[in-house]
Amino acid sequence: MKHFYKHMDFDAEQLHFALGQDRSGKTTVSVTYGPANADVAMVSAPGVTLWPRCSGDGNFGTMWGPSDVTKAKYTLDLNDAAINGEPNTEFAVFMAKLELIDDKLLDFVTEHQLKILGRKNLSREEVKMLQIRTVRTKYDKVSGALNGHALNLSLSKFAWDGMGGKYARTVTVCDCNGKTVPNGQIAPGDVCAATIFANMVYTGVGGDKFGIHWGFEDVAVVCQRDALKEQKGEVSAFAEASWGFAKPYAQSSELQAQYDATDQFGTVGA
Repeated sequence: MKHFYKHMDFDAEQLHFALGQDRSGKTTVSVTYGPANADVAMVSAPGVTLWPRCSGDGNFGTMWGPSDVTKAKYTLDLNDAAINGEPNTEFAVFMAKLELIDDKLLDFVTEHQLKILGRKNLSREEVKMLQIRTVRTKYDKVSGALNGHALNLSLSKFAWDGMGGKYARTVTVCDCNGKTVPNGQIAPGDVCAATIFANMVYTGVGGDKFGIHWGFEDVAVVCQRDALKEQKGEVSAFAEASWGFAKPYAQSSELQAQYDATDQFGTVGA
């Protein structure tokens, strides 16, 4: 059973990487944590999710998802978007921790690049060009400007049952205090935290790419999108505008009252 450390208590210096071999003789890389060689697992910082698929059939049938439901995955993206107009500083600290973990893997692969990558004499920076980092950068499609960072997590919907078959599993959804929410749903825009773990260190992807695949188990909805302060106090771009036909904004109830007080000829009743 995994022990999920608080991300601020997780010490990247206690990671241990080791070489191994699979049944085909291919070199593999494993990662463990601490003196007990435990699973690498922690509780993430809360972040805004934009494209969650944590219920139903996960990403089955989506544009980039599988066509076979038995290969479906639950997915969760956590982003460093501002919350209530304020920078998400805790998520920034969390991302820095993930960067340290990636750097530890980079050092290990650089040292053992011949066995892992089949390459030699590459500098650390050259090896880094082959690494798929955990924290992905997001850019504006029009301007090309950096507009945020994201962590992408996934969990296979179906798992082996140990008897030659598979069983469907679900993602447990909790409230901000960790209490399970029956039939809880995660919506785009919710602020969520998750129990995450290093599922595997992959190598040879796309030829010679490598990195860490992060999975997740449970999700806490720290704040639903409807509870966030989405409305702005004012929009300064309109503050200096001057239109002769402008009138103060009236709520629908006020407009209805004005209509009820007006007769069919457009004159206000006595």
